[in-house]
Amino acid sequence: MAPSQQKRDKKISILGKIQKVDPEGIPVESWEPITGGENIWAYYRQASAKEFYEAAATNYRVDAIFHVNWRDDVDSSMMIRFRGEDYNISRIDDFEGYKRELKIHAYKLN
Repeated sequence: MAPSQQKRDKKISILGKIQKVDPEGIPVESWEPITGGENIWAYYRQASAKEFYEAAATNYRVDAIFHVNWRDDVDSSMMIRFRGEDYNISRIDDFEGYKRELKIHAYKLN
């Protein structure tokens, strides 16, 4: 299978959850780029945007697709940071097991 021909002209970072201890000794979670996952080239496409109501407030869900070069250290517990916004990874498609690229489905809530 040939890799996709979309232009990878956007920079993203892949974030993993890190456990830290603050100065008072309290454990805190933070999101930081994984090793080699900061400022990588990607193709970006908005897949859809949906409006929904929750707790008497209007919210938006924006679904996006990111194509990156293949790597084996990305999973659905991670996030994508794109243009200062964090996207939750919902699914990862490795194109039938070919180790050429990953298609990452992600979403953000506004």
